[in-house]
Amino acid sequence: MKLLITSILFFSIFLNAETLRVGIKPSEPWVMYDKNISEENQKPIGFSIDLWNKIAQNLGVETEWVYYNSTSDLVNATKENKIDVGISAITITSSRERDIDFSSSMYELGLQVMVDADNSSASVLELMAKEINKMMTLKTIILFLLFLLITIHLRWFVDKRDNNSTLFSKNYFSGIIDAFWWGITMLVTWETPLSKGLARVIDLMWHIVGIIAISILTAIVTAALTAQAISGSIRSEKDLAGKYVAVIATDAPRRYVEKIGSNVVPVKTLNEAISLLRNGKVDAVVHDGPRLVYLANKVNKVEKKKVLLVTKFTFNPQNYGIVFPSESELKESIDRVLLKLRESNGLDKSFHEKLKDKWLKSN
Repeated sequence: MKLLITSILFFSIFLNAETLRVGIKPSEPWVMYDKNISEENQKPIGFSIDLWNKIAQNLGVETEWVYYNSTSDLVNATKENKIDVGISAITITSSRERDIDFSSSMYELGLQVMVDADNSSASVLELMAKEINKMMTLKTIILFLLFLLITIHLRWFVDKRDNNSTLFSKNYFSGIIDAFWWGITMLVTWETPLSKGLARVIDLMWHIVGIIAISILTAIVTAALTAQAISGSIRSEKDLAGKYVAVIATDAPRRYVEKIGSNVVPVKTLNEAISLLRNGKVDAVVHDGPRLVYLANKVNKVEKKKVLLVTKFTFNPQNYGIVFPSESELKESIDRVLLKLRESNGLDKSFHEKLKDKWLKSN
């Protein structure tokens, strides 16, 4: 009988549970969902989603997700009482606090810097090896060997007709081997044998090929070393001064980066910023640290090697919070739940720490 009464009460509470309109916007790894499907079929995931679901469970409320495309849209909707709560990756700022209310901090972070891993930690020899490896594609190797083969055959044939020359053997196989070493030696050391006529023309042409090849390699390695010196010298936010830095055009980090003297390259998305970084168009990307770490891990996993690196130092500390319309009655109860979710249970990690391990762990 007691079990029946308990069940009836439970289902009565469930059916009468308050439904809160919760505004969200996409921001990896805080809030993620497929924009290509209808809203009723979308199933958002992420740090903020897991956190809110746990808060809702503690409060005994239901959730109706309301989707927005930008933080400004989400904040304005909160200000206009179109939603009850907003959660994503919303920085607590004094200017926003004038129009809406914030919860206590749901996550503490700071800005960090993303750089190209290839240009940040490699030694000179490693860098040279990488650049040479980039040049030595299958196509370039085949074309070089074909050009070399034609040249050494032509040079051997000319030398064979000169009875006074002893540079190459007159026998085909041993003569071609001699001509091969002639080609390699001249390419690397530019040692030109005594010759005349057509042989001298061939020697000069091959000598020029060697100069061009070495010049191209020198230019590529010099450019790579310059890039390494730039990105590898970023040890604090002060080192960003004078460098080309990609930041989201509408976000607060842009104003901060401008103040420290960087050449700001505004972008619409972090994917655009990462593309500019990988193509050498900017020296660094600045954004909220956890999101940069998440995206770097994502790209490195796809590439199966470390191509993006997020520096360890942080600056411009800030906090993410849940937003409410001014004087919302929900704020105090949600603040209490947030504190509860940060409390550890003996040796077991708190719910908040488990979320960090799940969504924000650096590989």
